[in-house]
Amino acid sequence: MPHFKSVAVMAALSLLAGCQSSLNSTKLESSTKPSLERSDYQRAQQFLPQNLTPLVKNTKLTPNWIDKGNTFWFKQENQTGHQYIYVDPLNNLQKPLFDHSKLASALLHSGVEDINKDSLPLKSLNVELPLINFTVQNKGVQCDVNLYICSQNQQPSVAQVPGMSPDGQWQLTVEQYNLVLTHLKSGNKTQLTTDGHEGFPYGLMHPNPAYDLRDNQPYQPNQVYANWSEDSRYVMTYQIDRRNTGKYALVRASHQRGKRPETTEFYYPSATEDQLPMAQLVLIDIEKKSAIHLQAPPVMQTYYGAAVWGWWQDDGKFVYHNRFRGNRQYFMREVNPETARVRALIEERDDKYIDPWVQQYWALPELNAFIWSSQKDGYQHLYLHNSSNGQLKNPITQGNMTVRVIRGVDVKKQQVYFEASGKETGRDPYFRHLYRVDLDGSNLTLLTPEAAEHDTRISPDFKYFIDTYSTATEAPISLLRRTQDGNVVRTLQKADASALFALGWQPPKPFSVLAGDGKTPLYGLMYLPSHFDPNKKYPVIDDIYTGPHNFFTPKSFVTYRSQANALAELGFVVIKMDGRGTNKRGREFHEYSFKNLSGGSDDHVTAIKQLGERFDYLDLNRVGIFGFSAGGYDTAHAMFKYPDFFKVGVSASGNHDFRVDKAGWNEMWMGYPETPEWEAQSNLNWAKHLQGKLLIAHGELDTNVHPAATIQLADALMKANKDFDLMIYPNMGHVLDKNPYFVRQRWDYFVRHLLGMEPPKSYLITK
Repeated sequence: MPHFKSVAVMAALSLLAGCQSSLNSTKLESSTKPSLERSDYQRAQQFLPQNLTPLVKNTKLTPNWIDKGNTFWFKQENQTGHQYIYVDPLNNLQKPLFDHSKLASALLHSGVEDINKDSLPLKSLNVELPLINFTVQNKGVQCDVNLYICSQNQQPSVAQVPGMSPDGQWQLTVEQYNLVLTHLKSGNKTQLTTDGHEGFPYGLMHPNPAYDLRDNQPYQPNQVYANWSEDSRYVMTYQIDRRNTGKYALVRASHQRGKRPETTEFYYPSATEDQLPMAQLVLIDIEKKSAIHLQAPPVMQTYYGAAVWGWWQDDGKFVYHNRFRGNRQYFMREVNPETARVRALIEERDDKYIDPWVQQYWALPELNAFIWSSQKDGYQHLYLHNSSNGQLKNPITQGNMTVRVIRGVDVKKQQVYFEASGKETGRDPYFRHLYRVDLDGSNLTLLTPEAAEHDTRISPDFKYFIDTYSTATEAPISLLRRTQDGNVVRTLQKADASALFALGWQPPKPFSVLAGDGKTPLYGLMYLPSHFDPNKKYPVIDDIYTGPHNFFTPKSFVTYRSQANALAELGFVVIKMDGRGTNKRGREFHEYSFKNLSGGSDDHVTAIKQLGERFDYLDLNRVGIFGFSAGGYDTAHAMFKYPDFFKVGVSASGNHDFRVDKAGWNEMWMGYPETPEWEAQSNLNWAKHLQGKLLIAHGELDTNVHPAATIQLADALMKANKDFDLMIYPNMGHVLDKNPYFVRQRWDYFVRHLLGMEPPKSYLITK
């Protein structure tokens, strides 16, 4: 059985010219190895997300409320296109918003050509019955849907320019790293600052170069951050210190402008480096033509975009989130533009981390209060604070549940509507439900009792809400319900998945197992082939992603959008689950991953072994694993840590050493400053333990996780004299699933090395 000997040479070539290593290592002779037919791959192709998704209609309902009341319209799919539906909850009425044929005819008479009545392409639709305003074919149109008379809006819209004020009179720009205010009508300019320079510029963002690289354009690093107040009186911006921040570079080896590789450089705050970009807030007063450096701690930038995450409130004040390096302190701060003073509304402290992914703030100026979320009692809960002094007034929610999102606050009745999970016993603890509770914490009321994943929207008058719910096995249904008691007013629509089931697709099989501690329940899904035979033995593939910022096993009927369906169709059982360390199950569950990102695969091994004892059709002598990004790290690490369990792995876009990756995500879960855990959990140190078949892959233009992460792992594997396969994808970014060649190579890898069969040669995946 010959081994692939040229991986070192091919890896070096891939760095220079986007070459790829051979995936034909350890081939069995074709005469002794059975083959999959081309028809098997054609069948699997039908189960790819882009092919299954169009088969399901009306999986969500987005209400568009009319005149801030409780009537609304929504867009609904049908067999020929779509239609627009009007709903009047008070009168329990549902009907077409307008007659499509009559509107199409009216549009033709107004000069709009080539209109298809079955799929009217109306953009920016605004409804004030009987008038509707929209854009079609880049033309502004107003129609009366009682008379069916349409007219084109001949008034040219004001062209939006970067940094322009809401009233269209002013523009803030950055010239030679300094702030310049321009009066757009007169063209008069006022230079507001003079001390900016390349390492310490005013107002500049660090945009993700992925968007320019995707469009094959030169990187545009001069985007301005100008956060205007609604009255156009003030602008919030900053001066950012990036003098000691390093840059990363990407090389585009293959392009249409010649043979010389092109290099793009960009600021990238990588984990554990000595200094991150730090932004000092600057308040601009338009009337005074002044730029004021606010007296407040600087804001650190840990990724792309703007350094400041904030907004202007209805009371005319600016609020923003602020956290310090190490993520053990978290602030919500408020800027009073009239006094140019900054104060802390709230401060959170924790000896491990404050999770910025879940912090919520909701201002209630009418009550001189605000709502703040916190995990300080072990679960994500809501708290009411006095906005004058920040003092806690009372908890709003309590108990063993996780508040997921605030859907609305009825100030008059002093009630908050929110979605939460984990409170209802005897069901999946990730299922979201809508609740109502008084701001003083009393009268908690469940409004969506069905054991399912609920996605809700509240009417502006707080009398009704739309509830779309489903499970991994049951298609969505959208209901109109009363907020008073959750009672159903009417069914608005049901998803149509008939074409999906006609193809032979079956929903995955939910399961529950115990974690490695022997007591914590874990939840997941098994994707089975449509031709599943319980009397056969199937290799198992673990679809892994253990990022602590969320959980990743679908709870709603979106499972048909997973790559797992196509893989299963080739003759595998694919596992998707969330172990300890992922999010939305309380702090104790979450903190398993703190300084322990390498422990993400532990519960997966335990779970698969339990499933193997439960289901005879699972062949635990043939277990594979795949994942991308943090899942790419998980895949390689699992192959190294459990070499006798995982036999085959495909790792894409992996952050194999956290110090090569972005500061924000990695320092959140690993802590700062750097501790021995960073080095100990690097995949580079574990590469020597590889025994199975491993394919590592990366896009050469990945701006999220730099390709160096995978190349460094390849170097470690070579130094350990390990056989492996490497693919570098020209012109690809972070998500390699968008590349059909990668998807097919992943199929081939598992078919050849885990299923023990030969794939059809050079199969081409088409849309």
